[in-house]
Amino acid sequence: MSPALRSIVLFFALVAFTPGFAAPAAAEDETASVQESTVPAEEGTTEHRSLRCETPANPRKLHFECVGQRVDILKETLTKDWASYRTWLANIGITHIASYTVQFMGNTSGGQRQGFTYAGTLQDLVSWDLHKILGSSGLSFNIGASYASGRNLTKEYIGNTFTVQSAYNGNGNLNLQEMFLRQQSPSGTLTVAIGRMAPADVFATLPVFNNYINAAVNPIPGSLGLNDSSFTTSPPGVEWGALSLYNITQTVQIAAGIYNTNPSSAAGEDHGLNFAFQQGNTGILTIAQVSYLYNQAKGDVGLPGEYTIGGFYDSNDFSSLNNPSGNVNGNYGIFAMFQQMVYRDGKPDSKKGLTLWSESAISLKQNVSTVPVFVGLGLSYRGLIPRRGDDIASMAVLYGKFSEDIPQASNEAVIETNYQITLTPWLLITPDFQYIMKPSGNSNIPNAVVLGFQLVLLF
Repeated sequence: MSPALRSIVLFFALVAFTPGFAAPAAAEDETASVQESTVPAEEGTTEHRSLRCETPANPRKLHFECVGQRVDILKETLTKDWASYRTWLANIGITHIASYTVQFMGNTSGGQRQGFTYAGTLQDLVSWDLHKILGSSGLSFNIGASYASGRNLTKEYIGNTFTVQSAYNGNGNLNLQEMFLRQQSPSGTLTVAIGRMAPADVFATLPVFNNYINAAVNPIPGSLGLNDSSFTTSPPGVEWGALSLYNITQTVQIAAGIYNTNPSSAAGEDHGLNFAFQQGNTGILTIAQVSYLYNQAKGDVGLPGEYTIGGFYDSNDFSSLNNPSGNVNGNYGIFAMFQQMVYRDGKPDSKKGLTLWSESAISLKQNVSTVPVFVGLGLSYRGLIPRRGDDIASMAVLYGKFSEDIPQASNEAVIETNYQITLTPWLLITPDFQYIMKPSGNSNIPNAVVLGFQLVLLF
């Protein structure tokens, strides 16, 4: 890519952040009619907020099918209507959301040494409903950008494998992220997309995973990205790909995707501007999954849940763990997970209550998979404290077994517990505790105690 073109794309990514800071916030008494017109629902979609799309105002870890959904700008964003700028954008079909996630974490004991770091990600997403200019119902163009800052506590102080700060995506990196066309059928049952996307925005993820800070659970089982770097998250990286989601019924959904396996673009290198299909890679990544969406249809009053099972195959060449000078062709694995509300506090439409969840991922090729066996389980309780109905208390236990081809490495386990305080819908603070056992499977590294908090701000 020429320096001039690179500068243009980077400038666009930077400008994408500007309106949220430059435009003055609208007055608190803006009418609901402004809200209704600012982010209209796409034709053929529903206003119902499913588990996956409960917070569409936050672009971070936003599920693919939630992109472009309407946002209650008066309640869910700090900057409201940007002095009618968001209304103007909505009139030409554009939804613009942004967020800042920062995690302040310190290793108070154990690990390699004690220290404190912060990691932050500023993220922006623009979705343009093209129906108004092209007359094509359900067609949208979506583009995102991110700015990462901070340092990696895991790498610098603890020496473990499962990153304790999921917001760490590099230091001082302005990156282009998602860039794809999406077409939805008039009935909403079929959605297809093509462009630059991240597998973790669709596959092997559950909404409850966003309640945690450790990257071993947020947004996908941590072993998947370790075993295959092409199974990436955005940020830091995206890849060329195509995918489809088909709702067989209101409760059963199948999804399939195919992605190129360029390691540079998957890692978010070159500011997200590496558009090459191949750069040392030789294969493709294919993923498929089936999800059962229990009590999530509009009008359902039962306890909601989600159950997913799937698998992937990567035909690329991988470095052998037992022979560093050799390569092994192909890697594959399976994953299964669920979340289920088991107790509801209040009326049938109440979101308060207890949700249980579990995840697992297995990659049978130990000679190329760093963590061939991974399991996790946990619980989240919304509204545990009276009069704090939007707060969420969460706990998780995560376990990863290292490949037998890695000398002197057994397993690493993580216990995380936190409490998300919802000060407003656009400002969340989450005090967090993590206990890292056998960092990187090495008994010579003392177990680590990590304390800190996360702050999320929605613009």
